[in-house]
Amino acid sequence: MKSYNPNDSFIVISILIDTIKPAIISFLSFHRSCMIKNFLVRYFPFLGKFKRYGKAWVHHMRPVKKSYSQHGEDCIFWEFLQSYNLQGSVYVDVGANHPSDISNSYLLYRRGLNGIIVEPNQELAGLFKRFRPRDISLTIGCGNENTILPFHISKTPVLSSFADSRNIDIYKTSYLPIMRLDDAIRHLKFDFISLLSIDVEGLNYEVLQGATQAIGRSLLLCLEYDTAEERGRFGELLGNGFHLLQEIGCNLLFINKDLQSKLEKKSATLP
Repeated sequence: MKSYNPNDSFIVISILIDTIKPAIISFLSFHRSCMIKNFLVRYFPFLGKFKRYGKAWVHHMRPVKKSYSQHGEDCIFWEFLQSYNLQGSVYVDVGANHPSDISNSYLLYRRGLNGIIVEPNQELAGLFKRFRPRDISLTIGCGNENTILPFHISKTPVLSSFADSRNIDIYKTSYLPIMRLDDAIRHLKFDFISLLSIDVEGLNYEVLQGATQAIGRSLLLCLEYDTAEERGRFGELLGNGFHLLQEIGCNLLFINKDLQSKLEKKSATLP
């Protein structure tokens, strides 16, 4: 019978440490970077504007990426839209946030289209004016009535909202005008809306309620939902004239069947 050698245990332990050491180092490094990021966001939120400007500048300078949206929705938009004659059309991006980072409309902009941006955060709206000058930028909120509401700006701006129910780390609050989307774009000249994207953190259904005319003029709809109940209410409001093309993450992509049947298709794609 082989005698026990204490050195064998040390060898086994050494092998185990060498095996898991990279994973431990990676975990600690990730944890440390998250702690640093959270510390900076919490106590130095003003530094974020330099990061946001830098991202917009980098995307502006580099060649067009395959996708800029969160789940690749913009690839689906572009694949579908380029089959149609888009002359005279605009996209409408409500709650656009950043001009290029996690953006549903930036790929369309880089492909030569232009549109209407609704973004109540003045800092982010300024980035649109700087890096997307062909777009019309509206620094307002949208809802189901015209009023004034407090806009809660999060230290992570993508989470900013007019909804009081959102649990966010508020950086500051501003009082801003809320308009029905139909009223906001009533006097802007365009033939139809190629894409209507709505992502406003907690008030998506209310925005849809104030956009009945815009909905009828939209070929594609991209709607973010927060709950299963809200998802069902979208379908009820849109009715039978819209077909659910795809669901990606928390986004629903709808096609306006009535408008689709009226629009002219083309044989060649846009450059």
